[in-house]
Amino acid sequence: MIPKEIIERVRTETDIVGLIGEYVKLKRVGRSFVGLCPFHKEKTPSFNVSPDRQAYYCFGCGQGGNAITFIMNYENLSFPEAVKRLAERLGIRISYTAQDDPTKPLVQALEMALKQYQDNLWSEAGIGALQYLTGRGLSKETVKSFGLGLVAGDVSGLLSAARQAKLPTKVLSEAGVLGNRDERLYPFLSGRIVFPIYSASGKLVGFSGRVWGDDDNPAKYINTPESRVFKKRKTLYGLSKARAYLRREGVVVVEGQTDVLKLVQSGFHNVVAPLGTAFTAEQARLLSRYADKVTLVFDGDQAGRKAAQRALGEVLAADLDVGLLLLPEGEDPDSYITAHSPDEFSRLLEQASEPIPFLYKLVNPKGTRERRQTAELMTSVIRKAPDRLRRELYLDEAAELIGVDRSVLAPMARPEERDTGVPGRTSKNCIGIGDLEERLLRMMIQDAEYVRLAKEKLPVDFFPEGPKRELLAMLYDFSAEHEGFNAGQVLDLMGPELRRRVS
Repeated sequence: MIPKEIIERVRTETDIVGLIGEYVKLKRVGRSFVGLCPFHKEKTPSFNVSPDRQAYYCFGCGQGGNAITFIMNYENLSFPEAVKRLAERLGIRISYTAQDDPTKPLVQALEMALKQYQDNLWSEAGIGALQYLTGRGLSKETVKSFGLGLVAGDVSGLLSAARQAKLPTKVLSEAGVLGNRDERLYPFLSGRIVFPIYSASGKLVGFSGRVWGDDDNPAKYINTPESRVFKKRKTLYGLSKARAYLRREGVVVVEGQTDVLKLVQSGFHNVVAPLGTAFTAEQARLLSRYADKVTLVFDGDQAGRKAAQRALGEVLAADLDVGLLLLPEGEDPDSYITAHSPDEFSRLLEQASEPIPFLYKLVNPKGTRERRQTAELMTSVIRKAPDRLRRELYLDEAAELIGVDRSVLAPMARPEERDTGVPGRTSKNCIGIGDLEERLLRMMIQDAEYVRLAKEKLPVDFFPEGPKRELLAMLYDFSAEHEGFNAGQVLDLMGPELRRRVS
């Protein structure tokens, strides 16, 4: 664990206005600062930052907390990672041990392996693999920039490096560096060109391995197994490099790692890719932290069309603007930009379709049966959008294209009650009892005066057994010992479940 005094120093010494101002344009209003919330889409500022309390709160979505929780939520970091990031910013040194950070040995194993892989690629043994990459149109500078490597077929080099680093083989196995077949260890990605995979914050979490040359293995790409640091559904290839460009330029989602490299090399720096799996809701929510607009680029074959349709629903559910681009059949971004030019690809991106016209073209209905299928497809996507205005505009488009009255489509597009992925927000248009309870608790966290008023009227057992009652009791106890307190102090005392419920 990180010492409490270090956490307190990081929390109190971080200028929360300066920190959040690096991500959000803030304007002073009285003693506070306001801006557009970075955690949900809005046009009227409801995001409030208080320098006095060293806390932030959004009256639109209910997100709130201190400098540490802001970095955790915005950068998708764990609590220790967020504290470390802010400590480095302040010049505060934190000494970690393996016991303090159980994921550190895994990252060390991955970094050790990557050094081996990169040495292999740039050695005489890697000449063939390097020629394969440059033959695909990748420059040596791009290969170095993205840290590509080559896995040897023999395990001895990895085991020798592990001994020097004092890393047990079980850690290498857990990290996905080694596999075990018939009780014999082997390099998990043996013989493959590897693409290192980084978290959004730039931490090495795994590898993707690609066959090359005469290897006819049907599994063109395989990833290292999931671990405590690597979750495929929550990770996007290229995000750590692209992140700085996304708020300004939007994000382009392509299907493969080579597509990312080729596009970045051609001047498109806002490109990411899922890791060999369908684009997920978790990945869409991750992108919503950094971008307002997503352009989905898929191959024009049947598989690409289906993948685009699935991804569209996930992006709309994350309340993002979206454009869709299907490349000519048989083309992917890598091959297209090789055969044409970056300017032509840029023009294609500008012509990306809006969701409803895209779905209409996807079916291209000729008769009544196909028009009905189109209506069902469109409304199944429309109802995933949490924003009512967006749904209404899409309904207008759908009704006009299909040639029916919008009142026929409206019931079909009614949103399902669901968790939007943002604490405190649901698809309901009304506020339930649970919402009111949580709003009351958030107000009490933000201002000790509300705790004093609540104690006079509200007994602890007002809430049923559970996290809310636990938090109410904590607030009452804390206020009895501290005449005034701020949100940051309260959040620091919470367990992970309570923090998740109110932040």
